[in-house]
Amino acid sequence: MPTSNVGMTSLNKTRSTEWLLACCAIAWGCAILQPGELFEISSDQMLGLIMRETTWGALAILIGCLRCLGLAVNGWWRRSPILRALGSYASGFFWLSLCILQFAAARKSGLGLPPGVYFYIVFFGFEGWCLAAAGYDMQKAGAFSMRGR
Repeated sequence: MPTSNVGMTSLNKTRSTEWLLACCAIAWGCAILQPGELFEISSDQMLGLIMRETTWGALAILIGCLRCLGLAVNGWWRRSPILRALGSYASGFFWLSLCILQFAAARKSGLGLPPGVYFYIVFFGFEGWCLAAAGYDMQKAGAFSMRGR
C-alpha cells in the first residue's frame, strides 16, 4: 500500500466531496443551458430576475471547471489549498444564492419549497466543510505564518 508524506486527518479527507460538488455545478450549468425556458417555472423566476439562463449556466460551468482545475493541480502537481479554498468559497456562494433565490420565489408565489432548495443548502454546508479543510491544509503548510516573509 503506497504511503504519503501528507498526513490524513478528518478535515483533509474532502477531495471526493470537492470533486462531487464541482461536478454538480457543471451538471447544473449543462441542465440550465438545455433548450427551453426553465426560468419560466415559478421557483426559478427569481433567478431570471438576476441573470439570464445562459449566464447562470455558463457561471455554474465556469465555477465547476475552475474548481476541477484547482483540484487537479492540487492532486497531480503541487499542493495548492488556496485554490481549493477559493473554489469552495465561490461554489458555496453559488449554492447559497440559488437556495435564497428559490426560497424567495416560493415565498412570493405562495407555493411550497422546490426540491432544489433542500439540495442547495446541503451543498452549501458541505462547501463550508471543504473550505474548513482547505484552511486547515493552508495552516498546516504554514500559509498563515509570518516566518520567512
